[in-house]
Amino acid sequence: MFGYSYLQWLHFAESSAMLPLLLRMFVQKDGCKTNFLEGYAATEVSKISHYFNDMLADKTYLVADKLTGADIMMSFVVELLANSGVLDKFEHIQRYAIQLSQHAAWVKANEIEKQLDASL
Repeated sequence: MFGYSYLQWLHFAESSAMLPLLLRMFVQKDGCKTNFLEGYAATEVSKISHYFNDMLADKTYLVADKLTGADIMMSFVVELLANSGVLDKFEHIQRYAIQLSQHAAWVKANEIEKQLDASL
């Protein structure tokens, strides 16, 4: 239906993009000095953020004119970037984050998640 672009974003979200973001988060939480991981993670986060930002330059959503699973998968990357305070450096990701947060399906999903969290 959406072709290779859809698959590319699904896999990018869970591999290329997520690994350096998680590494950076783990290194920061651990608090110890690293010889390699901190620098590697920072470099890779910069690369994926610039790539992602560039790919959003002329798009509303990643692969179609509507929200798809690719956008949902990349929303976790957006959330980690937002939590790290770097969205102001990436105009298109920032716009995309706002757009996702205002989508009716997104709002409904977040309400369901809050209800589930409250029930635990």
